[in-house]
Amino acid sequence: MYFIMHVSTSIFLRAVALATLLMTGMCDNADASAIPRSIRSSIVKIHVTTQRPDYTMPWQGVTPANGTGSGFVIGKKRILTNAHVVSDIRSLQVQKEGDPKRYHASVAFSGHDCDLAVLQVENDAFFEGTKPLKFAKEIPQLSDEVTVLGYPMGGSRISVTRGVVSRIDYSIYTHSGIDQHLVLQVDAAINPGNSGGPILFDNRVVGLAFQGLAWAENIGYAIPLPVLRHFLEDVEDGRYHGYPELGAAFMYTRNPALRADLGLAENRTGVVLTYVDPFGSGADLIDTGDVILTIDGYDIANDGTVALNGNRVLFAELLERKQWGDAVKLQIWREGKFLALQVPLKNPHDPFIFRSIYDEIPNYLVRGGLVFCPLTREYLRSLAGAGRGKNTQQLTYVSEYAKVDGLHEEFDEFVVCIRRLAHPVNTYTDEFINGIVVEANGKKIRNLQDLKEAWERPKEGFHIIRFAGMDDVLILSAKEAAASEKAILSRYGLPAKENLGGGN
Repeated sequence: MYFIMHVSTSIFLRAVALATLLMTGMCDNADASAIPRSIRSSIVKIHVTTQRPDYTMPWQGVTPANGTGSGFVIGKKRILTNAHVVSDIRSLQVQKEGDPKRYHASVAFSGHDCDLAVLQVENDAFFEGTKPLKFAKEIPQLSDEVTVLGYPMGGSRISVTRGVVSRIDYSIYTHSGIDQHLVLQVDAAINPGNSGGPILFDNRVVGLAFQGLAWAENIGYAIPLPVLRHFLEDVEDGRYHGYPELGAAFMYTRNPALRADLGLAENRTGVVLTYVDPFGSGADLIDTGDVILTIDGYDIANDGTVALNGNRVLFAELLERKQWGDAVKLQIWREGKFLALQVPLKNPHDPFIFRSIYDEIPNYLVRGGLVFCPLTREYLRSLAGAGRGKNTQQLTYVSEYAKVDGLHEEFDEFVVCIRRLAHPVNTYTDEFINGIVVEANGKKIRNLQDLKEAWERPKEGFHIIRFAGMDDVLILSAKEAAASEKAILSRYGLPAKENLGGGN
């Protein structure tokens, strides 16, 4: 859930590409015989070839990469694994223990916000001798020993290892780069190869291995049972909707001066909202300064927790268990009055979250040898080593504060001039690289489609483009730009001058 937290979300986690989380040190593969054959036969090795788009040259991809991951058989002859194992795939095959044959598979559903995916295999012979693994009713408790199965690197046979549950907490899921959900921390080491493998307690699934801390030893993370259930329930109707977002930042109300300012009685507890996301479900119902006292009848403590199943958890966990289209009941303290609100959890698509993007071809537009693209997290990542020019800093700023500073009202997306394909027609335009287009030929630019339409209507024989925060204006001869198009596409090997449809 992209619920903006008061607490720091800088517990930087690393999702090792295509496979993570091998639990080691407490046992070895000699323990495999202790696991029932019916369970081991349902653990799947996943073979993939992936290719990410090159977001600096969006008409092409980077070098393809081969990798492996793990998964396990669930009901309806499907396989559950991590989304990061099967994202941007070009080839996908699955294999059972003791079976040398690989079977072609396809992705039925991907939840990039929770790093889960369901695979399907058309050949029913693959499922012969397998049984869907059973899910537990509850997550394990602290200090419970869990068993991890999968196919980590270093061998071709199944690995069975163990670790101890050391923490149950919220953290960022690195696959999306921004979403936070419940995680199960296990006292174990990390090695590539086990992503998507099941974590068992009493031979029932309580989690799925997926990421770990980059700098720490013997710490691994699993996607716990509530998140697995949420994903599988979501796809029951044949579509993945994702987690609904209330959309709010909050502060604890433990400070006496703050409580006095809010007019909170001593026996009232809750959290005070400091920001309301314009794309959140609560945008038109909740407001900054509101104190959320209860959620679905659960009292919220001054530290933001509620008592749930004998444990204290962040109140966001109650939102986590909602599906898109459900509603949540809030009791609010607003300006000295109690309010009862029912918030439908149907937030719209938010183009300003800047999640990591997968399984999509980037949109782009090439005109006069200038390459224009929407601003994405991937392009920002490509600029990490590009220095701190003023345009680069501006891109970082808008990616963080577009909604806070109201820029979302002026743009549907930020159109950026990311590259100049050198040609005499565009000489002396380098200073505009990484600039955000705000106007072209007198037309206000809200998105890439606007720029395409504006290009068809030059002003007195010239294309005139204005950029955010710049006094200088980019001017190109419309006639020369049109004449150069074929030569530029050929010289730089572009298959097309634009892609505005996204897609796979």
